Amino acid sequence: MALSRRELFTGQRVASADGIALPWWRGENGCDGCGKCISACETHIIRLAAGEVPHLDFLQGECTFCAACAEACPQPLFHARETEPFPQRIRIDNRCITFLGVNCRSCQESCEQQAIRFHLMPNGIAQPETLPQHCTGCGACIAPCPVSATGLHHEP
Repeated sequence: MALSRRELFTGQRVASADGIALPWWRGENGCDGCGKCISACETHIIRLAAGEVPHLDFLQGECTFCAACAEACPQPLFHARETEPFPQRIRIDNRCITFLGVNCRSCQESCEQQAIRFHLMPNGIAQPETLPQHCTGCGACIAPCPVSATGLHHEP
């Protein structure tokens, strides 16, 4: 990703094209667009465009798995909360500026579950390693990344 110094320090990043479904979402159509999930979200990360299902915007914050969205929804669109919230886990792609020799650990510092660690390399710049087994998919690592190198993907 070509990123100017100004874009890096002002936080202008490219949003992920893939919207992440709400926790415990069944993946079914049936959302009537009432927006109750949006107003219930304590971190204000739920977005809903006309004709689409609600999705999480992790550039605005992280999911706390409070389940307020599921409780506010008048439709039966959510699984029981005994199941895993969603199957997505952390991935760091080749846009990560540590691969360009820049010392950055913003994703690691924001990850409460310690699903990201850094290993020192011979050039003196630590490189990221992800630990998907520790990742909850909360998205806390996404907004702090200055180059949008962090994201979530479905685990096989």
